[in-house]
Amino acid sequence: MGEIVARCWHFNERPKEMVDANTFVLRETPVRALEDGEFLFRTLYLSLDATNRVWLSDWDIYMEPVLIGEPMRGFVFGEIVESRHPDFPVGAHAAGLHSWANHIVSDGAGFSVFPPLDGVDLAEAFAVLSVAGPTAYVGLHDIGELKGGDTIVVSGAAGAVGVMVGQIAKLLGCRVIGIAGSGDKCRMLTDELGFDAAINYKTEDVERRIGALCPDGIDLCFENVGGEILDASLAHMKDFGRVVICGLISSYNAKDPVPGPFMFRNVIMRRLTIRGFVILDHADRLPDVMSILVGLIADGKLTMPLHVVEGLDAAPDALNLLYTGGNTGKLLVRI
Repeated sequence: MGEIVARCWHFNERPKEMVDANTFVLRETPVRALEDGEFLFRTLYLSLDATNRVWLSDWDIYMEPVLIGEPMRGFVFGEIVESRHPDFPVGAHAAGLHSWANHIVSDGAGFSVFPPLDGVDLAEAFAVLSVAGPTAYVGLHDIGELKGGDTIVVSGAAGAVGVMVGQIAKLLGCRVIGIAGSGDKCRMLTDELGFDAAINYKTEDVERRIGALCPDGIDLCFENVGGEILDASLAHMKDFGRVVICGLISSYNAKDPVPGPFMFRNVIMRRLTIRGFVILDHADRLPDVMSILVGLIADGKLTMPLHVVEGLDAAPDALNLLYTGGNTGKLLVRI
């Protein structure tokens, strides 16, 4: 095999708000020879996720942040092209949490071989299984204690996790209302993905619309946005309702401290359970959850709209789409 050059984005400068031209720098290095217990991974797709921005912050977060000078971190999917590792054979597809790079040498830490994907599109499988599908499934069932017939409101509903939440809840006979940022996104939710209703937060009074659509209240709020959107749901929770905090995307690029929910009093008035979670804490659940999700995809019961950006060079600019509402469904970079 001739010399292979790895191209990798490195964290260069902490952004003040949105990612800009100085946030990352692209570096090229020759791929070294493999040692025993290593494999060479060729990246096919890079997942862009809202939490990527949190990893670049100086916040006290749930894992080690990316430090200045280090490779940028992300979930990657690809194939094993050379191997001296018995568990990662040449030709296998694998996914893991690693760097924004086109080629990766790894000892397998953080990687797993994908289950057989007969007849399932690779990009869609990665989009569902890498982060969004398990996050939605565990968030609904393990954290939110989903029950058949629940009324659910999900914000960021046209994003990767949101579309999974709605479809998985509908399979259990729940009533699902999604909140999204355009008429086209709202129509996709109701006409293509089976949501019962959708609210366009850019043109509608969200709190009033939730009240009209949920006259008996909300059993489960699946929150991806925070801010005023979270307040709108808190105002209409049922007694003993559950609030799953999956993301607070409205605050990730904020320069100043973001105030907490103004309707926080309803935690007492409605005796709510509010719980934040990160899917990385539930690694023990992933094999079973991934098996369930693969079956649902194969049976046509679960689909993921894809927003694919071409080329590793486009990754930094594409990341901002997550914070401007510029993507629909799962945002992937095809390497």
